Amino acid sequence: MFASSIILMFLFATSSCNEPSLIGADVIDTDRPDVLSTDTLTLFSSSVKDDSIRTYNGLNLLTTYLCGILEDPIFGKSTSEINAQLRVAGSAPDSTIYFQNISPSGTQLDSVVFVLEYDQDQFFGQDITQQDVSIHVLNESMDNLETYYSTDNFEAGDLLMSGTINPSQFDSLTVIGDDTIRVPHMKLVLDKTEAAANPLFSEFLFKDASSFIYYKDDDALLDVLKGVKIRVDNTTMTKDLMMAFKMSNSSVSGMFLHFHTETDTSFYRFRFTSNAAQMTSFEHDYTGSTVEPFIDNVDDEIDGEEYIFIQGMQGLNGKIRIPFTSGLKNPIINQAQLKLTLATMVPNDATFYSEYPLEQLFLSKKNEDGELIIIADLSTAIEVGSLSGFFGGNLVEKTEDNIVISTYTMNISEHLQDIINGIETSNDLYISTVAKAQSANRTVIFGTGHPTHAPKLNITYTINQ
Repeated sequence: MFASSIILMFLFATSSCNEPSLIGADVIDTDRPDVLSTDTLTLFSSSVKDDSIRTYNGLNLLTTYLCGILEDPIFGKSTSEINAQLRVAGSAPDSTIYFQNISPSGTQLDSVVFVLEYDQDQFFGQDITQQDVSIHVLNESMDNLETYYSTDNFEAGDLLMSGTINPSQFDSLTVIGDDTIRVPHMKLVLDKTEAAANPLFSEFLFKDASSFIYYKDDDALLDVLKGVKIRVDNTTMTKDLMMAFKMSNSSVSGMFLHFHTETDTSFYRFRFTSNAAQMTSFEHDYTGSTVEPFIDNVDDEIDGEEYIFIQGMQGLNGKIRIPFTSGLKNPIINQAQLKLTLATMVPNDATFYSEYPLEQLFLSKKNEDGELIIIADLSTAIEVGSLSGFFGGNLVEKTEDNIVISTYTMNISEHLQDIINGIETSNDLYISTVAKAQSANRTVIFGTGHPTHAPKLNITYTINQ
């Protein structure tokens, strides 16, 4: 679990695609006799499971929420569901006009429309794949003062609505009259007959004058609608796409009730406000996948795996061990750069997954409680406001001998010095991605068992006399 999602959001916002030019690199005089360099330090690599990641904290909401099923030949099956509260929003409809006269001859409910705005930049997979989406009411209450992790989940109750969508199509929503919202979004509809048969509306939200309370009081609403679970149903056509949605930061996401009288029409939108608990639950099943035998369960990284596997969501992290530093002879580290090379032509890979690797990686270590926290060099990069300049970690593409090679280079100078000085008691580094809960992308990099493009730790140092 990462100690600070605020740091993650900072990293996401400040990442770039420029090649890192690490601070201090231009002031090291490698021609001096007391300045030495090496790239032969032994490294071991592996891939490890992540226990859980934080997906809700009321002080720092996610900006995108993943939902879908991926059956990736390399990384196995990944599933993401959204659990969220709906809240009242804006002024309640006029109780005299509407709620005092709910009847076949008075105010009538026309439809219920559930809308989720797409965050298309965060889609991953084949976006031409149709998706069977279902929305259930929750049987359990959520608490917006709690912190929720990706392993948390909430029991689904009655089906609210479902439908088949094509997320690659541009959709629009006519709210009332001629006003149309034109942003890409998912839309599921209950017509008046279906809504009338649903007790949530016929007994509570659209019953009689007493229904007015649910449009002006959050506590009353949460008593009858604890929340919703949004998920993609596991069918033959829904396994190649992870969708992404905007919730509280959307101008359209929510549940719309459309109704009319003899002389007037109106609607009300229950929203995913910033006060509403909203989180994603992830599951990963690696059974039968390429990655399964590579997962480090018993410190098997000493064997030197050919590949390292890194994935968003609650997926795998890479792991690099630096077991032997005594050969550096009491060094003062001037610069240490960990270079990782993107693996190409991985057997059985699917192009629509592999062509969108993670654009930014960062490094963590485990604290005394076993939680992942960022290393000192990354912390310093945040303090000086130069992620790419000081730390690196962004994907850089070069052409060498007419061959395109993509690499991630990260500064670990301060961290390596702390290992040598005994300040860091562990030699393990963990490789993950920025804003992990909001990305379904993945990366395969060459591991220490690869004969040509194994990870390299390039070190420049001075002997401490």
